[in-house]
Amino acid sequence: MTKRYQAKQRFILLWLLLGLQILGGTYVQATEQSTTNSPFVFEPVKPGLETRDQITLTVSGAQGEIRWQALKGEIRGSGNQVTYIAPGTPDSETVTVTDAAGNTDTLTFEVGGFIDLQLVHVLFLLIVGFIGGLVSGFAGASGAFILTPAMMSMGVPAIMAIASNMCHKFPEALVSAVKRTKSGQVDIKLGLVLGISAIVGVLCGALIQTQIKDAFGNVGSNLYVSVAFVVLLVIVGGYALRDAWKMYKSGNQDNAFKVSDLARWVQSVHIPGTMMYFPSLGTKVSVLFTIPVGFATGVLGATTAVGGFIAVPAMMYVLGALGLMASTTQLVIAFFVGISGTIVYALDGFVDIRLAMIILAGSFFGLQLGAIGTTYVKDYMIKIVMGVIMIFILLSLSLKIPVYLSDMGTIDRLNDGTLNLLERTSFAMLVLALTTGAVMIFYGVVGGYLKYTKRQKALEEIEIATEPGKSVLVADDIYPTSATQLSPIGRFEKIMVVTDGSDMNAGAVRESLRFAQRTGGRLSAMSVIVTNHEHDSLARQLIEKETNDALAHLETVRTSASNAGVECDISVRHGIEIDQEIVDEAEQNQIDVIVMGSRGLTGLMRLMMGSNTAKVIGHAQCSVLIVPKDAQIEGKKIMVAIDGSRYSDVAAGAAISVAKHLHAPVLVVAVVYSDHKESRYMEAVEAIKRVEAFMSKEGITVEGQVLSGRPAEAILEVAKAKGVDLIVVGSHGRTGLDKMLMGSVSERVIGYADCAILVVKA
Repeated sequence: MTKRYQAKQRFILLWLLLGLQILGGTYVQATEQSTTNSPFVFEPVKPGLETRDQITLTVSGAQGEIRWQALKGEIRGSGNQVTYIAPGTPDSETVTVTDAAGNTDTLTFEVGGFIDLQLVHVLFLLIVGFIGGLVSGFAGASGAFILTPAMMSMGVPAIMAIASNMCHKFPEALVSAVKRTKSGQVDIKLGLVLGISAIVGVLCGALIQTQIKDAFGNVGSNLYVSVAFVVLLVIVGGYALRDAWKMYKSGNQDNAFKVSDLARWVQSVHIPGTMMYFPSLGTKVSVLFTIPVGFATGVLGATTAVGGFIAVPAMMYVLGALGLMASTTQLVIAFFVGISGTIVYALDGFVDIRLAMIILAGSFFGLQLGAIGTTYVKDYMIKIVMGVIMIFILLSLSLKIPVYLSDMGTIDRLNDGTLNLLERTSFAMLVLALTTGAVMIFYGVVGGYLKYTKRQKALEEIEIATEPGKSVLVADDIYPTSATQLSPIGRFEKIMVVTDGSDMNAGAVRESLRFAQRTGGRLSAMSVIVTNHEHDSLARQLIEKETNDALAHLETVRTSASNAGVECDISVRHGIEIDQEIVDEAEQNQIDVIVMGSRGLTGLMRLMMGSNTAKVIGHAQCSVLIVPKDAQIEGKKIMVAIDGSRYSDVAAGAAISVAKHLHAPVLVVAVVYSDHKESRYMEAVEAIKRVEAFMSKEGITVEGQVLSGRPAEAILEVAKAKGVDLIVVGSHGRTGLDKMLMGSVSERVIGYADCAILVVKA
């Protein structure tokens, strides 16, 4: 089946190339004949002008009265010499001259430059950009298959529409790629390999485009791009509608991704000297398979500005990548394709930055709204919208092909009535595609939202009706539950644990349950599923599966909490930034402490501790408890690190609250870089004594110690020697080399500590 499909592709490509050669031969032959047999002499022979330019045209050899007619522009005057005014759009122009004897000749030339933008053009581009962004955010596919034909309908040459489209896309791809890379969802290595080969494809695709334009003019470029789009949209649109119909009939929205037989074969082929390991594939693959994928992506990107239509399916079904990883890695490739295409086309003067900026402005708002819409609609609805829009655009472009063939002289010249009918019908089909897509999206979003709110309201009513009374907390024999509410400095009424079911979070889940039990707090357990609605249509089923798996894991946490006598709520959030979702959830529920796991790595990697953990610590308004996988808070000893600042005072206050619940002794430490500097040493002693006195009044067993050396290393060394199972630090401290502690020290302590760390916010 695969060989037959590849043979079919080669056959289609061969016929396309043969057709272009035939068209080229016909066009050149017709041009040569018209030049050789010309009864008139034009001056200038090859006018060079841009949109809205004026030029004087002169003809000699004509007899009697002369009649001038321009196909696109305007003729002013009469006789042997007239003034020609170029149209407002770059295009191929034909000026026809007929004398009294019936002799006829034509002058054919190209009108260059950029389109003369009027207010109506700007408004149209804003609407098109908005709908393109709407579809992109809703369906997760590039909106270029809408934007390029729409710009062509305005009179923008195809090559210029593609160049401007690539210019507006690559910055967005870069920003999205960076965000997803931070979440660990981009295979940078695979993206770079495919991206580099895609650049070569872009160079070849751009060369083909410019050669076609030089040989056949703008009309030839328009024909080439239209035919490429028609073939592409027939395949992609047809598959989208077929899949939507199958999903609708079967009612199955959870089609699990399976590695194709072709991908298994590709992964099994070993070619010495060409093998590379790619994390997203989990195996080595020969670059001889990745290079053609990247090259084809680049060629298609330079031809239609929608290279993702090849890259994502190829990564999934040829290389064996998961849908989510393929769609996010495509962002890296899109950046390489976009920036290289922009540079290549800009050098030839085809990038109209005005078009790119107007489309970008419109798509920004549409993208946000479309992304929201995916929350409330079923997957088959997304595919239906994609398929319907593609089919309408396919029909619109198909109607323009006879117009281009007529302008090139490949077929008999169509009369003006037929040309106008085809062009108006084509534009009407484009408008119908945009309108239908927007209406279907809004209908799906509004209908889905109403159903969602109705269902949520019913669930809330059921929850209120069946809400049990206050549960009786089961007291731990060793650590009895306190019924006394804590002060705001050390309050632990609401505890939220973040977990994804991995071993890294096992300690966080375990200790959050025990912590809630000891403090009498209410527990919330949450997971975050990383999603990007602009690029996730192919990974929709995978995201749904991840959500279901997360809910199943959270249910086990809730069951464990119930068995321990702790009330527990669960929630799953979706978003691009994991840390932001965690912080938002904590603020929404007024959480007192967030409990998170740590990587438990060794060496320099431990310093990273997980970028999401670091960001949560930096942005959260509440305290954060970091628990390594094997750490246990037994209450043997609590260490609080101080530096005399208000941040360390807050940390000391929280340490008192924790110590009361754990019945644990406290070790207060301060660090100086050198014990030979008496002033700093005495300052540390005074700070420790002040905290010791306060803790003693609260009935806490406390001891103080001044440490010397590098702060993080000194704290960790003493913590290990003293058997400390919880270190309490402030979120910030003093700055400057002449101070004692904190600042970036907290991050190093968290990264290297084997015990739990409580980071207290002021």
